[in-house]
Amino acid sequence: MAVLETMVLKWRYSSLNTLKDIDVDVLKIDMGFLRTTRSERLERSMSILNMIISLSKVLGLSVVTEGVETKEQVSRLSQMGCGVYQGYYFSKPIPVHEFEERYM
Repeated sequence: MAVLETMVLKWRYSSLNTLKDIDVDVLKIDMGFLRTTRSERLERSMSILNMIISLSKVLGLSVVTEGVETKEQVSRLSQMGCGVYQGYYFSKPIPVHEFEERYM
């Protein structure tokens, strides 16, 4: 089984410049993009997410979005091309053995 290198970009602290310098297979998008209650901020956040997902595709990276909590978020992210999600919409955190029993 191949080991995937994962890079979690906390966009508040990391520079996009690092994407050219490291070899990764997966880009994990911080939940902060989904955690806003102001509608104008949410739309701006969704636009940024769309661009991040598009950039990831161009770079040949898989994308995981964390903090997904609603069906609407899954739908919007799917339309953007993100196919892997993490968050309470699917399950609260569970022990590894329980995950394996349920999903493997």
